[in-house]
Amino acid sequence: MSYRGKEKAGSEIPLYHTAPGSDNRVGRFVFKPRASWKQLLSLQDAKVIGLIMGSWVILVHLVERTHVRYVINKCQWKNWENWDKKTGIVPHRVALVADPQLVDDNSYPDRPDLLNYFVKKICDNYLRRNHRFLQRLLDPDSTIFLGDLFDGGRDWNDQLWFEEYERFTNIFPAQPHRITIKSLPGNHDIGFQTIDPLRQKRFERFFGPPNDVVTLGNHTVVLLDVISLSSESKDINRPPHEFLQSLPATMEKNIPKILLTHVPLYRDNQQQTCGPKRESPNPFPVKKGKQYQTVVEHDLTSEILDTINPCLVFGGDDHDYCEISHQLSHGLSAKEITVKSVAMSAGIKHPALQLLSLHNPVDAEGQSLAALPTYSTEMCYLPSPLAGITLYVIWFSISIIVLGLKTK
Repeated sequence: MSYRGKEKAGSEIPLYHTAPGSDNRVGRFVFKPRASWKQLLSLQDAKVIGLIMGSWVILVHLVERTHVRYVINKCQWKNWENWDKKTGIVPHRVALVADPQLVDDNSYPDRPDLLNYFVKKICDNYLRRNHRFLQRLLDPDSTIFLGDLFDGGRDWNDQLWFEEYERFTNIFPAQPHRITIKSLPGNHDIGFQTIDPLRQKRFERFFGPPNDVVTLGNHTVVLLDVISLSSESKDINRPPHEFLQSLPATMEKNIPKILLTHVPLYRDNQQQTCGPKRESPNPFPVKKGKQYQTVVEHDLTSEILDTINPCLVFGGDDHDYCEISHQLSHGLSAKEITVKSVAMSAGIKHPALQLLSLHNPVDAEGQSLAALPTYSTEMCYLPSPLAGITLYVIWFSISIIVLGLKTK
């Protein structure tokens, strides 16, 4: 049935105003909508809000994704490795991560709880996103942590420690088909002068043996718990001391040795200066205090170097970069690098990690075919934490000002 051309009674809707008692049907149009918050926003205001929201999406993507990818891509192995490709040997690539030192509720006790909450979230995000892009873009064969995984791990009861352990593994998940070593303890993990044996064992139970030997890229890598080794307690220092004494009989003599510690080895900070890559203009600190010591004692350092004879030493703890050389007893030297912290809360402007490329092809008898040195190492700077925060603060202020002007 078609209603085209037909009129329906009572279907007219008058769009004019008729005054009461008047026959005049010509009047003024009156529109009285029901007010709502949606209708109070003009189309122009909605466009401004949409532009601000869109700009935030773009800014967050640039800061949290594009810029991070750009910065870490500059550390690509091919940019600084210089191995002879004719050998056909692929180097073993290692990422050394120092002092993530997760911020906890007691890291800044004088600050309000709400501020501490946001600081934790921001610091966790910085570590998590950088680690994710590191693994995705550089894809190291091994990732080794150099201690101080936590900030207050030495003080926590089991319940809190397990919560922080879960948080740590969420930020730094193990990579499939890759080697991850987290077993080297720092003084913030187990203490220094007064080490609690139960908490030391707790760390070892969940992260692995603190004294260990692994072979990576035909190099012997020695992990040494110099904190426990420095303890005055026989029960604490006996295991690492026995481990150290056993190394000459167990290590391959023809393979280069690399030593990993948390606390750097002793040095004369007036003669053994750190070099131009260090942020601080001050000499490397040589001191001790409550639950910390900045370097291993002189005599113990000599014993460690004479026993292991490393060609290369890496440590952490100081948070800033330092590169020195140790003279060994047999006439050779060992380079020691103190690795920068990866944390934005470490008191440095430019967090970084250390990349290590190991290339040591050997013959059937285990003799090295490569020219010395058999390693190459490079500092990899991470995105500036202050730059991102500054951009967010500036853009937030601009957004508030624009919205304030539009609502006047």
